[in-house]
Amino acid sequence: MAINITSLVIKSENFIIGKRTYTARYTPEIDEKYSDLMLKTGDLYRRVEKYDEDATLDEQRKLVKDSYQEMFDNSKDYLAAALGQKSADEIVNYADNRAVTVVKIAQAVFEAGQSDELKQKYGNNRAQRRSKGND
Repeated sequence: MAINITSLVIKSENFIIGKRTYTARYTPEIDEKYSDLMLKTGDLYRRVEKYDEDATLDEQRKLVKDSYQEMFDNSKDYLAAALGQKSADEIVNYADNRAVTVVKIAQAVFEAGQSDELKQKYGNNRAQRRSKGND
């Protein structure tokens, strides 16, 4: 008897954000783009850790602001590669240009292309909300 591992081959996934459905296409280039995003994020964390603890409040604010902007820009680039520039722009606008939200969306798009875990996770959450009458 053969074991079916077709579910490991994920070429695209659909995402609903707001009232629109977006399709991410998974390619080796997208994997490379996400690896680049992770490397840039790691470098950013190292720079923050090395930052002088004696920095003024204004210097700390600037570092945090610049760090969020860099994470935001890198995540937007990934979304543009996975979904197309127009879709990425729509999603960023829908998220009100909020860095944390855009970073989480980029991560979710990547994870969905790796396995069925994300679909199961969000499917289970939705089932739980329905049973509580929150959907």
